[in-house]
Amino acid sequence: MRHKKFWTLDKFGNEVLRDLSKEHESFTLEKYVNNEFDGNNFIWYENFDLHFYDANGCDYERLGCYIKEGDVVLDIGANIGVFAHRAEVRGASRVICFEPVTPTFSCLIKNKGPKTEVHKFAIGGENKSIDFKIHTDFTHIGGATLKDTEIIGNRNVIHTDKVVMLDINFIFESGLVDKVDFIKMDIEGGEVEALNSIKDVHLSSVRCFAAEFHNTNEYFNSFQDSFFNRMIDLGFKGFILYHGDGDLRTLTFWKDYEK
Repeated sequence: MRHKKFWTLDKFGNEVLRDLSKEHESFTLEKYVNNEFDGNNFIWYENFDLHFYDANGCDYERLGCYIKEGDVVLDIGANIGVFAHRAEVRGASRVICFEPVTPTFSCLIKNKGPKTEVHKFAIGGENKSIDFKIHTDFTHIGGATLKDTEIIGNRNVIHTDKVVMLDINFIFESGLVDKVDFIKMDIEGGEVEALNSIKDVHLSSVRCFAAEFHNTNEYFNSFQDSFFNRMIDLGFKGFILYHGDGDLRTLTFWKDYEK
């Protein structure tokens, strides 16, 4: 693993340079739950030291879903760039990141590696302007939401960011990419709109797809079942991992043939 320090945000939104790999030497999930570690530490854990249910160190890479040498990787919901760093370590030839929230994007710019490019847009089902909100404090940068409220689950909103959302199909149809091998998606509930909109021709063109899903409403399980069946019909194999109480899931899909 190539050693690298990362610019992160503290609770107040200040940028702090941290050695997440060094901090991880004493990391445990129990300490994280007890607030001895923060969300930045957990992001490092889920990208570099998660090994259960056939993961190869990363929650987005398990079974036949993994990054190969030379892959073009699309990172939708890139956060501060830890997964993008993993993609480069794994040998990706190009990593294309999308992250809409201004404080997070500022860190992403500083953290990006030589094969990574970053774009300050949200990705969804249409082109429009939207508000993203961060609750509690700035270490919850992975929990931004589109909800039109000043309180999220009894937690106060502490930052609102007006951002531009792009239709996910634009990525494939604008000439930005010639090909994509691996898509990672973590957009905090926005996956329903994006994946209902993406065209079969674009999904079929990739070898691997991995996403963190959130059970956001009573219709979500129906969406998940429909999307899973859609991917199988498109020639993918798939696996669903349910985390904790099951509201959070990781879905991975892959094709066995070489592209």
